[in-house]
Amino acid sequence: MRLKEIETKEILINPFSMIEDDWFLITSAINGKVNTMTAASGALGHMFRKNVAYINVRPERYTHDFIEASQILSLSFFDNTQKNKEILGYLGRTSGREEDKITKSGLTLSYYEEIPYFEEAHTVFLCRCLFRQPYTSNGFLDKNVEDYYYPKRDYHDMYVCEIMKTLVRSESD
Repeated sequence: MRLKEIETKEILINPFSMIEDDWFLITSAINGKVNTMTAASGALGHMFRKNVAYINVRPERYTHDFIEASQILSLSFFDNTQKNKEILGYLGRTSGREEDKITKSGLTLSYYEEIPYFEEAHTVFLCRCLFRQPYTSNGFLDKNVEDYYYPKRDYHDMYVCEIMKTLVRSESD
C-alpha cells in the first residue's frame, strides 16, 4: 500500500483509540542504523504554534539514544488487527540492541528523506523534536498516578515533537 502526504489538519482520526488501543511505533535512525519501539501513551495537539505529538520514552530504552542523537523520528499507526498487535507486542518487548527486530518483524522499512517509517502503517507522522522534559517526582500533583505508573521511579522523558509531514494510506490502494 502506498502512503500519500496530506495536510496535518485534514486528518480525521480518533487519537484516543489510535494511541491507547491500537498502539504505535516510535522510529528513529542514526548513522545508518534504525531502531523502533512500541508505545501506547502520548498525545496529539497544538503547541508553540505548531501541530505536535507528545511522546514518552524512558532513558534506558535503546530508541531514546536514537532520538537524542538525531532529534527526528516517525510515529507509525497501524490497523488494530491480531497480527499487528503481535508484531507491535514483539517490537515493544525486544531490544534492538540484541537483535535485528525490525527485519524479524516482517514490516517494510521506508524513508521520507532521512526519517524512517513503516509502509504498512495507515498513518505516519514525521517529526522533529522541539522540547524534552524528564518526569520527576515533584512534578506529580496526584501521587497515586506516580505510585501506579512509576513504583520503581523509572520515569520517562516527555518529548514535544513538531509534526512536519503527515502521511496516510492512499484510498486508491
